[in-house]
Amino acid sequence: MKEARQQTLRVADRLCQRQKGFTLIELLIALSISAVISALAYQTINNVVNVQTQVQSHSERMESVQRAIWWMEQDLIQVAPRGIQDGFGSSLSAYVYRTDLGLELTRVAELPTPRASGGLLRVGYQLKDDTLYRLTWPVLDRAPNTKPRVTPILTGVKRFEIRLLDEKDQWVTSWPPEEGLNNLSPLAGGGNIPMPKESKLPKVTEVTIELDDLGVLTRLFMGVV
Repeated sequence: MKEARQQTLRVADRLCQRQKGFTLIELLIALSISAVISALAYQTINNVVNVQTQVQSHSERMESVQRAIWWMEQDLIQVAPRGIQDGFGSSLSAYVYRTDLGLELTRVAELPTPRASGGLLRVGYQLKDDTLYRLTWPVLDRAPNTKPRVTPILTGVKRFEIRLLDEKDQWVTSWPPEEGLNNLSPLAGGGNIPMPKESKLPKVTEVTIELDDLGVLTRLFMGVV
């Protein structure tokens, strides 16, 4: 009787141990579910990281574009009618623009700086190898060895063009205007550019910048009327 009871308890104990464990099929099903959950979690996290990276990259790009536009605005709305002498002893207008050479102008310096002379500063913009550069000269009237400080302000630029509104309310694509010119001044890169007797300034400057990722941007800047 006693032995029969012990045998019955042993059988019941083995049955309970079997019920506490997992079969191989159950383990495989659990592992499969865990793998699916892990894959979905990784994909979700990866998408979030990619979106965050794209947002940050776009934000940095927009910030660089806005900074470049801000520099142009500060320069173009504070243009001053002060011509200069170049490094070859010839006169340059206060405002000079040619598609192949870029933009160069005299502006009022916001604060006296080592690179400003008498509250005025000579600045320029040039596009080279898809990068827009801002140039600043240490003096207005240059010596032969005067070199500008060149600062890249915007990359990925496919096109940089300017139109100017003259005193007759006509749009022109170079400055100074061709009419009323009496002499020619040599350029460092060769060739000549016509220079007027007076340093006339455009009424409005229209700047067009084509970017490889953001398309075409156009801005109008009022000059000194």
